[in-house]
Amino acid sequence: MLMNYNYHIWFKVCRAVRYKYHLSVNPVIVLNGSYCYMKAINKPFTITDLLRFTHYYSHNRMKAYIKVLMDLGYIVESGRYWKKNITYIISESGVNVICDMNRSYEIEIMKFCNEYNIEL
Repeated sequence: MLMNYNYHIWFKVCRAVRYKYHLSVNPVIVLNGSYCYMKAINKPFTITDLLRFTHYYSHNRMKAYIKVLMDLGYIVESGRYWKKNITYIISESGVNVICDMNRSYEIEIMKFCNEYNIEL
């Protein structure tokens, strides 16, 4: 049941971040996935690496979300290897988005638990 609560709260958390940073839900999810990848693997990522890590379904959509995040400055290109493979890292402003999302999550989980008398 906790997973259901988390899923419900995720959209409330995203609402605050979406409005503040002018992002839709999917780029926020991709930014969060890339942050988790960088924390877990500790190296720059390619779109293919991120697809495998997040189990997302479409390379073209992932590429579009990365482009949106790059245009806004939340993800930056860190280099190239081979011919076409571009590696990316999260910029400082991207980390700020993740930190705001974590703060928003803490607030929303407390509101939700207090409203419905749920103890964690």
